[in-house]
Amino acid sequence: MRLAMIGAGYVGLVSGVCLAEVGHEVCIIDIEKAKIERLKKGQSPIYEPQLERLLQINIARGRLRFTLDAAAGIRGAHAVFLALPTPPKKSDQSADLRLLLKAVDDLVPLLDPTYTVLVNKSTVPVGTAEAVSARVPTKATVDVVSNPEFLREGCAVEDFMKPDRIIIGTTSDKAAQYMKHIYAPFAAAGTPILFMDPRSSELAKYAANTFLATKITFINEMARLCDLLGADIEEIRQ
Repeated sequence: MRLAMIGAGYVGLVSGVCLAEVGHEVCIIDIEKAKIERLKKGQSPIYEPQLERLLQINIARGRLRFTLDAAAGIRGAHAVFLALPTPPKKSDQSADLRLLLKAVDDLVPLLDPTYTVLVNKSTVPVGTAEAVSARVPTKATVDVVSNPEFLREGCAVEDFMKPDRIIIGTTSDKAAQYMKHIYAPFAAAGTPILFMDPRSSELAKYAANTFLATKITFINEMARLCDLLGADIEEIRQ
């Protein structure tokens, strides 16, 4: 399939390169000229094991390209992924969605008039898919999907290529079929694909993050208890 990735940051670059690696035609779009020029040369602006190698391989295969021109980048795309930063606001630490929503406003006039899936991979509050949908006037030809990422720094490529699960939030059967096709290589390798409504998908991202923090806190408490009682935390952890 032809895919566009809006944002060449950590999530967008890793996701775009890995989707190209499994056979899709991917165009990654960003507003930073220096970054795009570097990527065109096969140079990754971030370090992740295997990332630069896969970047160069898929550029050579013709599956991966980079551009500053959003209109050219999304032309003919079956799905457009949003991978934009949503940093905490200084005022109340809530997610700042301004970049994401501005990108949606800029993209809507450029989307294919027949049909496009708009896929959000950014970490966003529950209800963001609805907020994005509300900014899309031609709802009959655009479906908004939530598809959270679960990448860890230092092993992001491995996490993307061999995920524990893939979560897709949509109420559209047509969008679900598109997403099944996009992730078919992962399903064929045995990765479970979990379909749910967008709100559940958005909350699942926060649930996973919080559960990881809970596990870390728990094992730290167990380590302290081991110190007090003379037990071996490594044996207990295993």
